[in-house]
Parts: sequence; C-alpha cells; structure tokens
Amino acid sequence: MTVEDKEFRPEHDFSSSPKDILAQKGGTATLPCKWLDQGGGIVTWIRRKDRQLLTVGQNTHSVDKRFMIKHVNSDWSLLINKVTHEDAGLYECQIATHPVQQYFVRLSITDAYSIIPGAPDLHVKQGSNLRLECKLMSATEPPLFVFWYRNSRMINYDLEPGVKVGLNKAGSILEVEKTQPTHGGNYTCSPNNAREAYVMVHVIEEEEKPAAMHGGDRRNLSPAILASNFLVSLLAAVSWRIPNFTSLYPT
Repeated sequence: MTVEDKEFRPEHDFSSSPKDILAQKGGTATLPCKWLDQGGGIVTWIRRKDRQLLTVGQNTHSVDKRFMIKHVNSDWSLLINKVTHEDAGLYECQIATHPVQQYFVRLSITDAYSIIPGAPDLHVKQGSNLRLECKLMSATEPPLFVFWYRNSRMINYDLEPGVKVGLNKAGSILEVEKTQPTHGGNYTCSPNNAREAYVMVHVIEEEEKPAAMHGGDRRNLSPAILASNFLVSLLAAVSWRIPNFTSLYPT
C-alpha cells in the first residue's frame, strides 16, 4: 500500500484499497460509487490532489462542466468527459453521515493507438482478395468511426466496385475483391479515438506469358517436342550424306 493510500484511507470503505479505473485519452471515464445504505446523507465527489469539490448531490459544483453525476438507484458514478492525462489521480466519493463514509477510486489514463497487421509493407497478387484490419490497442471503448484513406483520399464512401469497409468493437475491416494495380498504394486507418496506422500495399502484377508460348523461345519447349525436332534434323542430315546409287550404276 502506498503512502497516498494510507493518508486517504476511508473511515468506512467497501474495499481494502482504492478501486482502479482505466480510461483512454479523449474518452469518457466512469468512476463508480455505490452506497447500499445512503442514510439520507448528501453524496459528493472530491478530487484529492487539489481537494477540489466536483459534485454535490446530482449537481456539478466545479466550473469544469466535464464532470457530472450518473445517478441510478444507489449508484452515484462520476462521469468525466474528454479525459486528459491531467485527470489522472485519486478521487473520493463521500457521503455526509456520521461518521463520514468514504470510497476511493484511482483513475489512470492511457493513449489508444491502432495497428494494421502486416505493416509496413504488404504484397498481394493481382486478382486475389485484400483484407486490411485496423485494430485498436490500449483502448477502453470502441471507436465511433474509422476513416480509411488510400494515398490521402478517403475511400469509406466511394462507390468503388469490390471495396467494402466495416466497423467492429476492435476497430475496422477493409476488404478489396480481385485487386488490381490501381488498388496499390499507402493505406491509412484513422479512428476517432486512437492514433492512425499505415501500411503500403504492393500489388504484384501477373507475369507475361513466356516467349516460347508465342513461338519465339526454344528453351521452354517440352522434351517430346525437342526430341521430335532433333530426330527430324538427324534424318535430314543423314539423307543428305547418302549417295545417289543410280548415279553410280547408270542404266
């Protein structure tokens, strides 16, 4: 237990140590405070690092209107909208009874970011399907939207055949059917609540047919064809060397 925990140990708490809550920067933090027996006392929230009174009952006392109460039955949760790293620290939920009841919550803030598996370079064969996944990391809430860009052009709402974009709890999926060389380039996924991620997609074009297929290269001919051509050449050479017996024995 830290010195901070000992200094602000509740007189009547429901746990041996402050409850830890993790929220992501820019999101909403929910600090729980549930009293089974309120006893008619007024519930207040206090920020311990500067002893700032944030709420009284269901009203916001602070000039910072990002703080508000979510009251449902015995739950007096403190909501902090658009949290920043400065919001991290110890908070006290207090009920004015005798003796005073206290409940502590420690808030930590994380920076959410996104990744695209396969980055920084992804190679795909022309004509095959491409699937890019934008995954949110260190996030405590799903994104409201994820924008996809190809070479700085947003493609979420393009009516491009074979291109689909979907949203899920972990991020977003971009799918391209039967990729063509025009589908290559730099792809960016940009969630509303996390750092962007990038990947360079290289479309490998189909190789041209060997010249032998067009009749120009003998190296790619089959063994059977090569043997047949050799035999024809050999017979031609032998027949050229056999003398004409009719000229030796004139009639």
